[in-house]
Amino acid sequence: MILRSTLLTVVAIAVLITSAEAVPRPPKANSQQGTVLKLYRDFAWEAVMDVPGWDGLMDQPRKVLDQYFDEKLTSLILRDRACAEKKGMCRLDFCPIWASQDPSAGDLQVEPSDKPNYVSVKFRYPSTNEKVELKYRLTQTPKGWRISDIIGPDWSLLNILTAPSE
Repeated sequence: MILRSTLLTVVAIAVLITSAEAVPRPPKANSQQGTVLKLYRDFAWEAVMDVPGWDGLMDQPRKVLDQYFDEKLTSLILRDRACAEKKGMCRLDFCPIWASQDPSAGDLQVEPSDKPNYVSVKFRYPSTNEKVELKYRLTQTPKGWRISDIIGPDWSLLNILTAPSE
């Protein structure tokens, strides 16, 4: 009886250990994946709510953009915004984290990429079921990991923002 009880205890402990290891752990906040997760955690509302007076990601001040983007990309975003305030539209005419002018997303996943310094974001547009995959290139900075480019199926945010003026 004691042997049976001990055996059942050992089996129960083994099952607990195995199942605890199978539970995915959230990435560290200061990791590449953690940086991209924070971006979507902080701005997911853009895809589900239309709130007048709330500034979306691309309308945030430098202090906010610096939490996610490296210095170069932040400066380019701000430069394009200043241009758009004068001319109506410059290089960027969509929200890059949603790859759309009309943000929406379902089944969003943020995953490590097979390439170093990249994170993959996958989601689908609920209205069409179209699947979207974005690649985020990250750079280690003194402030931590920051996004240095967002790459869509046929575009790169860095390339859009550095393209010559028309």
